[in-house]
Amino acid sequence: MFAGFPYAIALKTGNPAAVNSSFLPFFPFAFMTTAFVPQEATYNPVTYLLGTLRALIQVGRAWDEIGRGLAAVAGVGLISMPLAFASLRGRVSRG
Repeated sequence: MFAGFPYAIALKTGNPAAVNSSFLPFFPFAFMTTAFVPQEATYNPVTYLLGTLRALIQVGRAWDEIGRGLAAVAGVGLISMPLAFASLRGRVSRG
């Protein structure tokens, strides 16, 4: 789901440099997760994804953690995938 944003930029611009630069805004998401900072990063969807993975490894089926992780992925997908598909439609219609 996170790859939808760079896909949208790639399809919209057709510029490889723009696509490479599009990953820069996502670095703070990676470094401001509970892997590196305390839980105060509540609005970071990667926090919930890491929490889900951590729970699966340490606890097993922790359904509350799994639910939060799936909700975070779905939330990001509801934003990123329509952007990517809109960009794809625009790219295909331009020929």
